[in-house]
Amino acid sequence: MAIPGAEAGQATRDEASTAASERLSAPLYVAWQITNECNFACMHCIEESGPGKRFRDELDETQVFAALEQMMALGVPYLSFSGGEPMTHPLFFAMVEYACERGAQLKIETNGHYLTESACARMRDLGVKAVQVSLDGASRAAFNRIRVLGEFDTVVAGIRRLRDAGVPVEINFSPTRFNVGEIGSAVDLAYELGAYSFYTGRTMYTGNAVKAWRHLEVAEDDYATFFDVLRAKSLEYRGRMRVYFHEAGLLEELRYRLREPAALLIVLPNGLVKLINALPFVCGDLRRDRLEDVWARFQSAWRDPRVANFVDELSRDPGKTRVLHQWIHL
Repeated sequence: MAIPGAEAGQATRDEASTAASERLSAPLYVAWQITNECNFACMHCIEESGPGKRFRDELDETQVFAALEQMMALGVPYLSFSGGEPMTHPLFFAMVEYACERGAQLKIETNGHYLTESACARMRDLGVKAVQVSLDGASRAAFNRIRVLGEFDTVVAGIRRLRDAGVPVEINFSPTRFNVGEIGSAVDLAYELGAYSFYTGRTMYTGNAVKAWRHLEVAEDDYATFFDVLRAKSLEYRGRMRVYFHEAGLLEELRYRLREPAALLIVLPNGLVKLINALPFVCGDLRRDRLEDVWARFQSAWRDPRVANFVDELSRDPGKTRVLHQWIHL
């Protein structure tokens, strides 16, 4: 899967992956999917989020703040809140305030539907370091097709409110066969909307995308053109907006992670901690495990032969990504 970055001056998820994690006493980055509930039902969602998809056992208020307290006590420098749609969580702004007041560099990953003027001002005032909005297309027709139940015009208006409030904006774009030709216009639109970074990469055969792949799959020739356009746009916007793109496929990405695990923990809405989104392996549970113990287990879990075997089997059976939510505890 493509791994998006964070804002300037922060460790990006890719930078976290290049760190020698075994030398660190804590992760550089915690990516917390705070709920699986979402107001969208996106065709490509790796988490299979959507309306009514909240986990039955999502962390309660006491557990949420106990986990946050551990992250702050260990000195985790970078956090992101995602989902599902994180802004649907009833404790969203309380969590944002807690993390920011304790010095964490916090990024919000949102679909953009709840970016009201007051919400944007509040994120600015609390000190959110960046908000990444998914904008999968430069046209309403393409965006609304992939972001089922979403509305392009609402998202664009929300991004403008972020810009006007002075909140740093990132844009994330997932290519499909029906929006891949809009990539140049999408980069231009991101710049027009005030984004300082644009992120994209191959849409991976995981989650909802497995079921919708016949509608989503991008031909290799189209990907070649897609990345050529991105290289040109990267040069065009140099010094004005960063254009980042990740050309690796899922299997290549996972093989790289086996050699160079990210200094990054993925926390699920129920407190389970995964090695990476695109694998089913769990190395801890923040409802009962101390974060430092989970981190120690994470560092050794990547060497578990079951992980390497799963990645090897993916080369023969890409459909194994269907079982990502059938968690395997290491």
